[in-house]
Amino acid sequence: MKDIKLALVGYLNTKPFEYGLKTSENRALYSIYYDTPANCVKLYENEKVDIALVPAGALPTIGEYRLITDTCIGCDDDVRTVVLMSNDKIEDCNHVILDNHSRTSALLSRVLLKEYWKVDPEFSTEKIESIDKLDTNQAVLMIGDKVFENENKYKYSYDLGHYWKLMTGLPFAYAVWIAKAHVPESAVSQLSIDLESGVNSIDKVIEEQQLRESTHDLASYYRDNIDYVLDKDKRAALELFLMKVSNLELVAEEL
Repeated sequence: MKDIKLALVGYLNTKPFEYGLKTSENRALYSIYYDTPANCVKLYENEKVDIALVPAGALPTIGEYRLITDTCIGCDDDVRTVVLMSNDKIEDCNHVILDNHSRTSALLSRVLLKEYWKVDPEFSTEKIESIDKLDTNQAVLMIGDKVFENENKYKYSYDLGHYWKLMTGLPFAYAVWIAKAHVPESAVSQLSIDLESGVNSIDKVIEEQQLRESTHDLASYYRDNIDYVLDKDKRAALELFLMKVSNLELVAEEL
């Protein structure tokens, strides 16, 4: 089997995947590229990798791919690390700043603001780390590890996994594994085994990560917020989400 070049999002929620890959008997097969969700898409599109963990919202623009493995980055209610934050109620916000790291979260924000909260704010996309404070009636979308650092900074916090569940009754899949057509089934099968091994080693992942991130309640995050199984309900949610996204009529460059 040839080396497997893959792109992996470098967030805390992917550490079980990383653990499975790095403890595999076949770990020498993997060349791992770490990046943001949006840049994992670019690595895949630019032929730098053959397999990638990508934001679900990027699938309509990627082109050639096939969905692989029964693992994902998902949730079945609160996900904790995909939130809209503000100092005003979200219904009163007329401007939302979107995190530039993930298309899925940006699109999910738009869907929920339109269909659940029934509001139509203006949007801008920025590097969230550069934001010092929000103006009145302004909200910001934050994803990934930066949420841990900012979750107590604002008066209101709206977990997108929770509100998607309220609106649809379904769980959600934020990121999924895809592969090029030429990737052999043997490579996909081995990857699936190693990813599932990592997911089944949550206790070891927690122990390892708490040595580095002692200020965060990672045990609760991994066990109660992130759901790594791409089951039939998450696949149904993915299909519904992509249908709703297609109805938004968004310009791809905005994402």
